[in-house]
Amino acid sequence: MVLAVLSPALFAVLAGLFFALSSIYTRWGLERAGTGAAVLVTALANVVVFWPLFLIFAPFGSISSWAVLAFIGAGATGPFLGRMLLFNGMARVGVSVATPLYNIQVLFAVIGGVIFFNETLTPFVGLGTLVLLGGVALLSLDISGGNKDKPRRLVDLAFPLASGFFFAVSFMLRKWGLQIAPEIYLGLAMMASTSFFTAFILAPVQGKSLAFPRGHPLVMFAIAGLLTNVAQLFSLTAILEGDLVVVIPLQNTQPLFALLFSAMFLRRLEHVTPMIIGGAGLVVAGAVLVNF
Repeated sequence: MVLAVLSPALFAVLAGLFFALSSIYTRWGLERAGTGAAVLVTALANVVVFWPLFLIFAPFGSISSWAVLAFIGAGATGPFLGRMLLFNGMARVGVSVATPLYNIQVLFAVIGGVIFFNETLTPFVGLGTLVLLGGVALLSLDISGGNKDKPRRLVDLAFPLASGFFFAVSFMLRKWGLQIAPEIYLGLAMMASTSFFTAFILAPVQGKSLAFPRGHPLVMFAIAGLLTNVAQLFSLTAILEGDLVVVIPLQNTQPLFALLFSAMFLRRLEHVTPMIIGGAGLVVAGAVLVNF
């Protein structure tokens, strides 16, 4: 009984940890390659891993389930569009700023959980919202933090914020799909395929090359993709076993891990200021209060 209660929370925190690790490798790769290449390589890494897992562990008949439509929508909004916006945010303002701003997804996820899944809204949601928005304000006002090599513009902050919205939509679609067919590997395979093929199809429309990066960026994006595989597996397991109002705030401890890793490994690229640390702390505190 205790394990049943704790496991969704544990899986959610582990998802945040591995997503944060993935963002560090993505940032290293973005030094020499674009965001389109990052999305393409990480999505391909997801496809290569998740389809064999689906064929081994999930009933093949589940592919005819209506849940597939929900997972396709989840793949288009989160792993593709949300990831593209987040990677753009990392390239513009750095991991230490983009990751906490992307954390605003918790507000949209909690609201969606209440509206669409009849989950319980806590009395602290108003306070948590104010604290979270206060953290976003601190991160927005500190123009000295984040990337060292690029001046920050206010419009740059819109990329991680929009990413948070689309990932929240993706979480709701994942929850819906898992309610129809509780097959984690089906969801992971469908989301990965949608993300990869959407990136592949839209690149020519946007006038961008489909060429894969070589050397250092390819290695960095491939490692980021593998870390994302682990994170998504933990995340979908947590969503299956728990409520969005519990799982998403805990998963969004990711900014704390991202700040720690940025301070340790990205000193050459990013400046982690006291205001960024304070803003990230408020964002995480607000996310916790929303679910208190």
